Amino acid sequence: MYIVTGSTGMLGSAVVAKLQTSGISFLAPTRKDVDLMDPQATMEYFKETRPKVVLHTAAKVHGLMGNQKFPGDMFDENLRINFNVISAAKAVNVAKIVAAGTVAGYAAKFSEDIREDQYLDGEPHAAESSYGHAKRAMLAQLDSYYRQFDLPYAFAIYTNLYGPNDRFDTQYGHVVPSLVAKFHQAMRTGEPVRVWGTGKATRDFLYSADAARALLHLVDHGQGRFNIATARTVPIAYLVQLLSEISGVRNIIWETEKPEGQMMRSYNTERLADTGFQLKHSLEEGIAQTYAWYCENYPDVRCH
Repeated sequence: MYIVTGSTGMLGSAVVAKLQTSGISFLAPTRKDVDLMDPQATMEYFKETRPKVVLHTAAKVHGLMGNQKFPGDMFDENLRINFNVISAAKAVNVAKIVAAGTVAGYAAKFSEDIREDQYLDGEPHAAESSYGHAKRAMLAQLDSYYRQFDLPYAFAIYTNLYGPNDRFDTQYGHVVPSLVAKFHQAMRTGEPVRVWGTGKATRDFLYSADAARALLHLVDHGQGRFNIATARTVPIAYLVQLLSEISGVRNIIWETEKPEGQMMRSYNTERLADTGFQLKHSLEEGIAQTYAWYCENYPDVRCH
């Protein structure tokens, strides 16, 4: 049996959707079922359910502004959740843990063709350091348990994810859900869309359905670290252009005095490709589907 932590989040809900058509038995606990911040409750839940595979997607996440404003909360909550889940998984002798990492753990000095063996080399970008370090600590725990207790793991180093069931927070959210919400609001109200920066910063964006497929693929393929990305980078301006065309909103204001984070990030995906994994969705398809989902589900979407 599988267990999916963070099952109501963007990535977790996408994993659940894939499992529902797979024939695999699984549990998808919510916070009402178990508080992963509570070590005793987490341990008791794992001992009661005895999962064989843990798909660990639970995390406290923010975008650029949220990472800068709440660094202590980001580090504390993620560190506690990760430690509790992995400790409980070890206690019940699971067959494998596949855990969601983040490219925020990579050092700021790296910008192009970043490889998995560079994950612990140097300091993460200041804007994301608390979240990045919490994920690094999770990798250290996974690796130490593998070396001492033979607990197999895959550490999925995710690029910028987006998709249905994201947290569409225009103030503290990630760039894609924030922009989706802003364009939808502009479409409804006639207000302009305000975008941080110049639009020149480039990012690699991965649709949540493909991210979920990759996580499940790693259950049976591979040990250790894997970059989960598209190997395609686009400027933020292109993302804005896509949403402008989809929504019909043309009034866009670039707030060039606002921070943009790192100007370039691209990732080497050869290790993942060597396992036979292939993407199914283009950026254009994924953005269109995400915007359509938001429109269909508004106002009943997560905003905070």
